[in-house]
Amino acid sequence: MKKRLWVLGAALVLALAGLCTGCKGDDMKNRVLRELPEEFRYETEYQNHLVDYTDSEGNEITLFGRLCAPLEEGKYPAVILCHGFNGRYTDFPTECETFAGRGYVCYAYDFCGAQAGGRSTGRTSADYTPFTMKEDLRAVISNIKKLPNVDGTQIFLFGGSQGGFVTALTAADKDIKDKIAGLAMYFPALNIPDDWRGKPEVETSPFPGFSISGKYIRSVQDLDVYKTIAAYKKDVCIVWGDQDAIVRREYIERAVEAYGEARVDLTVIPGAGHGFGGSALTTAVQKVLAFLEAHTYA
Repeated sequence: MKKRLWVLGAALVLALAGLCTGCKGDDMKNRVLRELPEEFRYETEYQNHLVDYTDSEGNEITLFGRLCAPLEEGKYPAVILCHGFNGRYTDFPTECETFAGRGYVCYAYDFCGAQAGGRSTGRTSADYTPFTMKEDLRAVISNIKKLPNVDGTQIFLFGGSQGGFVTALTAADKDIKDKIAGLAMYFPALNIPDDWRGKPEVETSPFPGFSISGKYIRSVQDLDVYKTIAAYKKDVCIVWGDQDAIVRREYIERAVEAYGEARVDLTVIPGAGHGFGGSALTTAVQKVLAFLEAHTYA
């Protein structure tokens, strides 16, 4: 099924750009924000897409995900969407359709071993950690950049909760930090190292058929997350609800400090918790869309 979306012109793009407070990077100078045709088409039947790679432990990994992309010919910026704890590739349907309708190639996938009943293969929950998730994301970035309809110079990362934690870590990697056009996160779980610091390194099973292994716990206990993520020097969008009982305000404030206030577009949604629905979801999606468009160039 195909859908037509009437896309607003340059005036709206510039207005959306004005909503971003974290849009001051030097790399934005002398660049022209893009415009889309008045009538723009995108595919609403997501296409299955596999990413195959060998991880650092020699496991043959196949990542299962789905693409939602423009139908018009050309090269487009891409958004890679990363789910949270025990999440799935299906977690961001509103985001995928909204962003694709504005001219982004969107790819959402299952981190391998990071959920019960996931469709990615090659690793179990006993072997997954935030750092195997980083390996997955790096493989996805490499793969998506090579797609014929993707502008490899405009790759954006988006993640929620644990997915936000992993995208923040990945964007800071020395060899790719300058190649990620922007980073957007819902309630990034930067509290994960603190949550496990000093805890017994024993497996726990929060869901049937799924576990948090001692390997996972050991991997994060000594991580200085704020020192790590500060290596990413481009603009960042964070959306957080002030009733979030999992990611407390202090973790968001420390993230803003680590990135630098001038580079962070922070939206706090009153009354929202760890997960957005209804009007909070609408606000969150539109804030991320505004951030993306303010950083996407012709």
